Amino acid sequence: MTRRSLWLIALVALAVRLSFSLALSADEGPVGTLSAHLLGDERAYDAFARDVAAGDNQRTRAFYQAPAYPWLLGQLYRAWPPPADNPDDSVVAHAPVHRGVFAAQHLAGILTALLTAVLACRVLSPRAGLLAGLMAALSGPLVFHETMLLKSSLSMLVFVASLHLWLDLLERGRSGRGATRRAALLGLSLGLGVLLRGNMLLLVALVLASLVWPLGGGRRLWRQALVVGVCALAALSPVTIHNLARGDLVLSTYQAGTNAAIGQPLNGSWADGLIYQPLRAGRGDARYEEADAIAFAEEATGRTMTGREISAWWWRWVADSVASQPLIAAQRVSLKLVHLFHGYEVPDVKSWAVMASAAPWLSTWASDLWLIGPLALLGLLVLPWRRRPGLVVVRGGLLVVAVSLGLFYVMGRYRLSALPCLWILAAGALVSWADGVARRARQAAHGHGGATTEESTDHDRPTQPARFVWAALGGRPALGLAALAGLLGLEYGLTLPSDVQGEHTSYANAASIACALAENADAPALAVQHRDQAVDWARRAIAIAPGFPAPRNTLVRALSLRTEQLPPRQDEADEAAWRLLLLMDGLRTGSDVQDVLDGPLAALQQRALQLSNQPSMAGGDAFTAPLLAFACRAVARQLSQSTDTAEQALQLIDRSLALQPDESFAWMQRGSLLRRLGRPAEAAQAYLTALSAGEDSPELRNNLGNVLRSLGRFDEAIQQLQQALTMRPGDPLILRNLEQARANR
Repeated sequence: MTRRSLWLIALVALAVRLSFSLALSADEGPVGTLSAHLLGDERAYDAFARDVAAGDNQRTRAFYQAPAYPWLLGQLYRAWPPPADNPDDSVVAHAPVHRGVFAAQHLAGILTALLTAVLACRVLSPRAGLLAGLMAALSGPLVFHETMLLKSSLSMLVFVASLHLWLDLLERGRSGRGATRRAALLGLSLGLGVLLRGNMLLLVALVLASLVWPLGGGRRLWRQALVVGVCALAALSPVTIHNLARGDLVLSTYQAGTNAAIGQPLNGSWADGLIYQPLRAGRGDARYEEADAIAFAEEATGRTMTGREISAWWWRWVADSVASQPLIAAQRVSLKLVHLFHGYEVPDVKSWAVMASAAPWLSTWASDLWLIGPLALLGLLVLPWRRRPGLVVVRGGLLVVAVSLGLFYVMGRYRLSALPCLWILAAGALVSWADGVARRARQAAHGHGGATTEESTDHDRPTQPARFVWAALGGRPALGLAALAGLLGLEYGLTLPSDVQGEHTSYANAASIACALAENADAPALAVQHRDQAVDWARRAIAIAPGFPAPRNTLVRALSLRTEQLPPRQDEADEAAWRLLLLMDGLRTGSDVQDVLDGPLAALQQRALQLSNQPSMAGGDAFTAPLLAFACRAVARQLSQSTDTAEQALQLIDRSLALQPDESFAWMQRGSLLRRLGRPAEAAQAYLTALSAGEDSPELRNNLGNVLRSLGRFDEAIQQLQQALTMRPGDPLILRNLEQARANR
């Protein structure tokens, strides 16, 4: 491949990345908001890296997530510290160090494009290399993931480098010259890949199998296989030793079982296996996943478990799920495999479908998989299946990603590693078709209808299963176009259900960020602006996906937000709370509530009260607990305003506490309700429980002081009121209550 071609690919890739970064920084809507903050796994990696930088990474368990990326990030934080992180902040804005990381990841993306071009040249031809490199340079999803604090770009670079080293060993390993060095480099690269993404273990197994059981009847490379395995284990050894020191026999991480469970949820929807569904509703942040995975497994077994046992427990859970609904499980796996070639980007915390709106030139058939995916599928069938180790490597890399997607769940960044293989196969299909068209033209020009000396040799021809498609692409261009058109039609015809669209995820997360910005705003106009943005974006997310609870939860929080700068939109918040309550009870009981979810409020309230008394389906309470408890508290606030509905409000608060016994604010609400119902002794106990659970505010201590005063416990009342006054000096209401308590003593 010529240097000119490589320079062209590099310059195109650089121009695309510069233009995309400028577009993100100029956007003033949800795209700009999302692109300026860390979310999801980004927050988890950032927190991990801060611990590493501070020398405070004291895990008591084996590693749950692959540690290489946050460890490298932590080393950077030591030299270039980010601003101090407040654990109470719901959002973290990008700092200069993060933008530096994104620049490095863009460089990794450019290197990936160049390595892909060179690999395609080695496997097929220089023309295929140029095409594959340009596909990589123009890839919108790849550029998009480089602008997030994620391991995707680095792991993809290591993946392509490993394919190169694997091909080196297959092509030249039998000569013995430098074979040990190449095997060692391959083993180290594979080990690093495992530390970046766990599914690279599948590639390790495939590489070792290809060396000890070579294709084409070649000599077995036992020595090279041994070197690859030992070096891969050497790269993994720091993590393995760390895990063993904590009493856990885990090679790298113990996340696989949980990921498999998320990819095979225990419900009857075949589409749910595609997307990330948190183990508990409302706890989709990556920081909660490990704790929830541990809690579920240990609650089920009634004992403390190691990471290896927890992963095994979740794998058994998956086996039970598959056994109970084998047809649904098979549909899920099939759909996930189809999406390996499909143009649809399964949603993540920041959806490509929304982010691409800031750079429409990156949302074309040349930059995503809508055309490249079907072309790659044709290339998978058409290109030679034997005698070329390069195509064995490309198909092997694709197989690794396909198996991992079938086992777990898709999401856009989890299929990124497959892109180099798809680009190469697509480029090969295009070159084969172009050669076929040219060959037919030459035959027509010379008046020949049969074979010519320029036809492909047997070495380049496909094996029997693919000869019809090969003939369509090469010998009959019209049939090739028809085959491609058929695949494109199938792709566009295969759509996901309307409630699984990527846009709602981005709008919901943008709304959550805007809500946090409104809460922290120090000027009324700015607070109102952010709150109204949060409301608008949450409602847009609800319109896209009415059955998803996260945007409805954010809508209630935004509308009910009350700060010194911002009054709540309480009537709207109360109505939104009823709708959230109905949705969560529908999910808890497995009931279909879509027919009334966005209908008249009176009918919705009646249905919600009916569902509240119905039993939960298996696992319903555990999944819905966080958001259902929040919805109960929000509706109870409204019902507590009237004496006629105060008892209903108390029942909802008790439901909330049954789901979340340690929720301090709910205990405070319960105390206020009991006080209004004339039950001061119970109210005092509820307030004291709120204090012991961590709630501490002047309002709570003032209310507790008044209840104690009504019970004749004046000394305790005075103590609580004095503490309330210390927290809010000069407050006239607290001063008056304190004077009355002292006078009555």
